[in-house]
Amino acid sequence: MTASEEWQLNPYLGWQRQQGIPIHTGFFVEDLRKVPVAYWKARNANGAFINLSNAVVNDAVVLEIPRGEKTVPRRQLFDESVMVVDGQGATSMWYEDGRKRTFEWQTGSVFAVPPNVFHQHYAMDKPARLISCTSAPLYMQLFNNHDFIFNCDYKFLDRFAEEEDYFVEAPKVLRGFNGIETNFIADVRQWFTRENVYALEEQGGFKQSRDRAQDAYSMRVRFAKTMMFLHLSGWATGTYKKAHRHGPGFNIVILDGAGFSFMWEEGKKRERFDWHEWSMFVPPAMWFHEHFNTSVEPVRFLAFHPPGMLAYPGWSGEGEHFIGKGLNQIEYEDEDPKIRHAFETELAKNGLKSKMRPELYQKKTAI
Repeated sequence: MTASEEWQLNPYLGWQRQQGIPIHTGFFVEDLRKVPVAYWKARNANGAFINLSNAVVNDAVVLEIPRGEKTVPRRQLFDESVMVVDGQGATSMWYEDGRKRTFEWQTGSVFAVPPNVFHQHYAMDKPARLISCTSAPLYMQLFNNHDFIFNCDYKFLDRFAEEEDYFVEAPKVLRGFNGIETNFIADVRQWFTRENVYALEEQGGFKQSRDRAQDAYSMRVRFAKTMMFLHLSGWATGTYKKAHRHGPGFNIVILDGAGFSFMWEEGKKRERFDWHEWSMFVPPAMWFHEHFNTSVEPVRFLAFHPPGMLAYPGWSGEGEHFIGKGLNQIEYEDEDPKIRHAFETELAKNGLKSKMRPELYQKKTAI
């Protein structure tokens, strides 16, 4: 099948190429702040698509708004989750003939654009760069009608009813979700701390998973009742997470710290990716991947989830799906010893030593 034939069979890929902006592929973006962009006429801004790992359930879009400029107002049927990579600005949202609600954002802000809501972004005293993950690929393939996607006038009032305080940062524990729900976080790097996570957990209603790393903390966050929630994760220097795998479309953005990840398809060669603040990568579907902190500071990342994963916990990699049960996680004592050696070698280059407890590598015997 030729590329043009593939585009004809996939309405999203056809629409994407009609936009006339760069399309970046592969597994990894070294720095979101430096991703090449080009003028995107439909948005009156600069933009680029990031098709990492060829995920077809969701996409990632870099939007760069020139200093003092604003984007063309747009509405869309699909969900969109947004994080500010650099700059300051504001966003207005409204329904047709409705009340406009405007809020300001800065580097590190995170919010969602509810479906079918007109929205317009503004940059302030310097160019602003946003990274968005959307469910456009899924919706365009389901409906195969761009006019319906961008011109549907149905109001999702249960998602956004033009409330005056809609974009006030007010996280609340969402019971049964293992996380919190809000519509806006002013700066996720300031807000997502170990202390905040444990304080919210003590309120009850969720319990963070502590099985994936020795000294980690994590939290799910849901914005605007979206089915594209995200999760935040942090872990200590000198430690690393267990190898695991899951379905497609998990877009991981490093918030701070530095290290590397291995990614590999079962039975095949491991690929290594070195990352730092504002790196982004997407593990291919059902590839094992393992994240290592080799910096002098803790690492934290934000991961945008694909749509619908709340309904399929096994496919998302959650729950009791370990190597001996569901083939989705490799325990430390079962991993290739070369992995531990590579980690300790990299730490030594930085004058650091592993803080992994020796007993983690000991084989457990059945009683």
